[in-house]
Amino acid sequence: MDSRERANQLVMEFGAMLTVDGLQLDPDNNSCVLLFDQEILLNIEYDAPADRMIFYVYLGELPQANAEPLLRELLSANLFWMRTRGATLALEEGTNGIILLYAHPLEDLDKAKFEAVVQNVVQQAENWKKRVGEIKAKTAVAESSGANADAGARPTGPVIFG
Repeated sequence: MDSRERANQLVMEFGAMLTVDGLQLDPDNNSCVLLFDQEILLNIEYDAPADRMIFYVYLGELPQANAEPLLRELLSANLFWMRTRGATLALEEGTNGIILLYAHPLEDLDKAKFEAVVQNVVQQAENWKKRVGEIKAKTAVAESSGANADAGARPTGPVIFG
């Protein structure tokens, strides 16, 4: 059995365990997608040149303004993968999408490890999706309270009506 067939077999076995009939890698792009809890869209892809499986989840969009607190949190979490359990948090530059991803060599995966990797990635995605939302909400509140504070300030330019 070649590597792509082995990767597809792992996906099919996982699908059978989930009772998702016919789950397999798309023959054109070597990937499939699973939806967990109507919220976590897990992409599973076989990367043939590197002979590895890649698991990734879109967590949300980076805010256009005041993104620094969120970026600092994501970067510090990546350090030695301490707060991501081996996954990496990244920014997709073209879309400003925050992505959680994990790559694992195919040769090291069996049915049990595949299941454990999926569980870990989904759990981390749930945690980080929540955390990203919290930071964005906190930042939005800080921005609006800053805007309200500025609204009461006296204008610095010429005053027309006293």
